[in-house]
Amino acid sequence: MLDQKLAEAMQRILSKDEERFKLTKTLEALIETGIGTKRGGSAYFTAKDKEEIRSWLQAKGFAVEQVNLSGMTRSECLALSPNEKAGGETVKRNRVSIKALAGQSLVIGGEAINLPAETHLDADWKKIADALGHRCILLVENYENFNRIHETTFKLPVEYRSPLIVYRGDPHESRFDHVLRFLAQAELPVLAFMDADPAGVAIASLLPNLVGMVLPQPDVLEEQLRNPQTARKDLFLDQYTIYSQTLDSLGSEHPCHPVWKLISKCAAGVVQERWIQEAVKIFA
Repeated sequence: MLDQKLAEAMQRILSKDEERFKLTKTLEALIETGIGTKRGGSAYFTAKDKEEIRSWLQAKGFAVEQVNLSGMTRSECLALSPNEKAGGETVKRNRVSIKALAGQSLVIGGEAINLPAETHLDADWKKIADALGHRCILLVENYENFNRIHETTFKLPVEYRSPLIVYRGDPHESRFDHVLRFLAQAELPVLAFMDADPAGVAIASLLPNLVGMVLPQPDVLEEQLRNPQTARKDLFLDQYTIYSQTLDSLGSEHPCHPVWKLISKCAAGVVQERWIQEAVKIFA
């Protein structure tokens, strides 16, 4: 059987003018098929052997020259190998998950798209970053909040009342590094709707074009941070040593600074799922 590893070894043989090669398990397996000879720690492939190798590769749909398949899509790999997964590139790349607020349309390229509740669009960010019909971007940390965004009431300033809703991402839905590149390319003001804990504030602080965090108003949030039924002391303690140095270094003018100041004072966190079916606004 001709697999990808053996095919790549055969391509290396064809790329060299010499007949002698260091004997490896892969070349030993090739010799066992009747092509080439073994002498001591070396493998030898004559011009005739190389012609047989060339014919075998072509018959099985492999390229005869060495090619770098890494980063290729599955369809691109099929032009050079019968194994569509040989390149190792993920099927989903450059993807972001987007939607609009309840009662609003998702506007891309001048077209308005109305999506049902608990529905979003999976898009290639490179194709849409310069064609957005929204005033700002609202990034949502947790998937349940993103999926049920229509159940949360947002009290936003007039200039931010038509946000594009973007999911922060996870290994299954979309990748955070792609989301960050999308935010930078879109060049729109960014609002961060995150957990009120050190990790959530740290993630928000990384966002390009950040203008504010979207949370309950300060007195409501402080009450939740102090209420044993809603406060998560464990989250704060688990995350504090990881993120405190970075967050303590934020300047007083940074959009995340007042949130971190309040969370630090209360030494607790609140997960954003608490705010489904509640009203939230720009914190400061």
